[in-house]
Amino acid sequence: MRIEFVYFDLGNVLVAFDHEIACRNVADLVGVSIPDARRVLFESGLQDRYERGQVTSPSYASIVRENFDLDEEKLPTEDLLIAISDLFTPIDSMVEVVETARKRTGRIGVLSNTCHAHWRWVRRQPWPVSQIDYDVKILSCEVMSMKPDAEIYEAAEKAAHVRPDRILFLDDKPENVAMARKRGWKAEQCLGGDQAKAVVERFLIN
Repeated sequence: MRIEFVYFDLGNVLVAFDHEIACRNVADLVGVSIPDARRVLFESGLQDRYERGQVTSPSYASIVRENFDLDEEKLPTEDLLIAISDLFTPIDSMVEVVETARKRTGRIGVLSNTCHAHWRWVRRQPWPVSQIDYDVKILSCEVMSMKPDAEIYEAAEKAAHVRPDRILFLDDKPENVAMARKRGWKAEQCLGGDQAKAVVERFLIN
């Protein structure tokens, strides 16, 4: 079956990331321990709610300030959002992989569990992989659903305007790939770089 649309995950497919860097950034910014930063950002479920679109960027910052007993002057919202977002590094070889997918199918998209701050930070970077022009972007914070929940895949299918069995999806997490396959997509678990290149070549070239 011919693939007509390719979705790429963001984290660990298009760009690498490390949540511990965000914890360290916030710890340094606020003047607390890394475990305390991790507790507020991740163990509390705050980051998950942010990525689900359940809290806005200003609300996210307010919650963090409340936990650390700080006001906005001591912890400006933008400074915090940069601190939690400066955890990505580019996977440069993905530019060629994405462009190959576009040439072979005509349309590509990004399908990611992410928050507004992370997406904005990545798109502002001067990296070539950050400048890719996607035909469709499905972000969990915008559709208020996270992989592997069915709703985010439904949104992606509607936006792609092709049959599910003509979608190829690359993601680093097995549960996300499993749900895509359950819906009839072609999907493969891989990391960005050589693994992603091999997947695209197998489905679109060989």
